Amino acid sequence: MNKYIHPVSFTADYIGYFGDLRLERRGNELCKKLSEHPSSSIRQISSTSAEQKAYYRFLNNERVGEQDLIDEISSRMSHLAESRHLLCIQDTCEVNLSRHKGRLKPNSGLGRSDKSDTSHCFKLHPGFVLDASSLSPLGFSHIKLFHRSEYMPDRIERNYKRQPIEDKESYKWIEVAKKSKIVLQKSDTVTFIEDREGDIYEQFVLIPDEKHHLLIRSRTTRNLVNGRSLYNEVDSKPVAGSYTIELPTDNRKNQYKRQANIELRYTTCDLKCPANLTKKGYPSHISVNCISVKETGNVSKPINWKLLTTHGVENYEQALSMVLWYGSRWYIEQIFRLLKKQGYGIEKTEIESGWAIRKLVILQMAALLKILQMNIAYSQSEGGQPITEVFDNEQIKVLHIMNKKLQGRTQKLKNYNDPNKTKWAAWVIGRIGGWKGYDSQGPPGVIILLRGLDRLNYIMEGIKLAKDMGTP
Repeated sequence: MNKYIHPVSFTADYIGYFGDLRLERRGNELCKKLSEHPSSSIRQISSTSAEQKAYYRFLNNERVGEQDLIDEISSRMSHLAESRHLLCIQDTCEVNLSRHKGRLKPNSGLGRSDKSDTSHCFKLHPGFVLDASSLSPLGFSHIKLFHRSEYMPDRIERNYKRQPIEDKESYKWIEVAKKSKIVLQKSDTVTFIEDREGDIYEQFVLIPDEKHHLLIRSRTTRNLVNGRSLYNEVDSKPVAGSYTIELPTDNRKNQYKRQANIELRYTTCDLKCPANLTKKGYPSHISVNCISVKETGNVSKPINWKLLTTHGVENYEQALSMVLWYGSRWYIEQIFRLLKKQGYGIEKTEIESGWAIRKLVILQMAALLKILQMNIAYSQSEGGQPITEVFDNEQIKVLHIMNKKLQGRTQKLKNYNDPNKTKWAAWVIGRIGGWKGYDSQGPPGVIILLRGLDRLNYIMEGIKLAKDMGTP
């Protein structure tokens, strides 16, 4: 059983990081404001013009180092890692500030975009950590921020295929995994989960050991030592088992709600070393387990994944566990969604320095964890984390008051969740944020929860103000 986690473990504390107590206190204030009122607008979260200017000075102060902010968030994660099996999910997000190109300062931590040559972007590549047994979000093991030089040669000019992996942008997968291994060293086991971009032969050589494992969606079929191809090999195996899942509507992917029937196959195979790596000292082959996740039936865009893992897979149950763990990769996409558009709106910020905006993103990531905790809790029948790990006593008291007010007349519009669990709080905050409360219409999404949390904190401020006014 996992140890109880106090909510302070999810709160940034910069005391001792900048060598200036005033700066450290200012950083704590700003992170608290971002948690209470998610926004990228410093003006909106500031109570006074003096406070607004102080926050701008904080973000632009060279003594507030980007690495210091990352070290603080990693340090808190390190303390929570002890004796746990952890899932460390990696992915990359681009923050595109091109709409503000006339305002942004040159040479301030911004570079070329994936979609254009304009130098108004930076990239974010975090290691997001969950408890493997409960899927409770715990924090970030590392956050890598980087930008591409506008003068960077193209792949042909760089002779990309012959470059050592350390000189390639794709080294980010290995770099974050290596640094995460140090941060999470007190854990029992760590499983790194990555999408197809992380399917790198060098990573399978450099990262796994008895304690650290990889679970990566295959990018393309590979040659095997036995002369066959990876995909043909696993698809030739008998069906180990099948299950049915309900896929939700996703307009971004032109996906309509449907029942998907999934068949699983698995096999152990020896991947042959790519020809361009044979002279670089890499082993001639590596052994991995491959799981085929294939949807049956007449479907226009069927699910057809191949997952590669260093975990042992000897039966259907173990194969299914890998698939379910890989499905948790969705949560890191929710983090990126919270940072953009209807969430914190980082790409709308009017801050003029790219370096300052990069610092703001790290502060936002430290502040958004509570929203993910509620979002994940609502998808779990057990109700997620204890509510006392996510909310303090004053917030819980207010949530109970709001819960009574939000109960509907019909049975379908009542909060039957365990009030000791975070799922119960997510129901209340979802309703405050504009969710109708009907499970048949789907759970409250991260943007709804963000809005609800924002409004909850305004309610908390109103209560405090009323108490202050009543004090003689």
